[in-house]
Amino acid sequence: MIREAAPADAEAAAALLRRSITECCAEDHHNDPAVLAAWLRNKTAENTRRWFSAPGDYGVVAAIDGRLAGVGMLSAAGRITLCYLLPEARFRGAGRSMLLALEAEARRRGLTRLELTSTRTAHAFYARNGYTDTGRTEAAFGMTSPILAKAIG
Repeated sequence: MIREAAPADAEAAAALLRRSITECCAEDHHNDPAVLAAWLRNKTAENTRRWFSAPGDYGVVAAIDGRLAGVGMLSAAGRITLCYLLPEARFRGAGRSMLLALEAEARRRGLTRLELTSTRTAHAFYARNGYTDTGRTEAAFGMTSPILAKAIG
């Protein structure tokens, strides 16, 4: 089940983000404690609540068996800023469903193109869903990350 994120989801969503990054993104952080600590630093309930409440931004959560299993965010500028799942929720369709919900919201807002910075871990997922490489960026924490985009108009 996919629904719009609410501030009340913030605590569970922050814990989900921290677990997803720690357990699913080892290919990106290489279990480097400094990189992981920097990546997780802003993944707090307070920040997540602020993200869910930010004017113009749109968050979704995925629930499986009544439990929060994924979180996604679309910025007002047309960037997908979050799309994370619990490890046990991967490859069950929740990620794709969240992505489709974010794309539908973007279309509703009149956006014709979405962009995102991907992890290495999620790169193949985005490619399977129609996103193409447009470049690379030196992301935070010293990681180099691919930039992908998709026309949605």
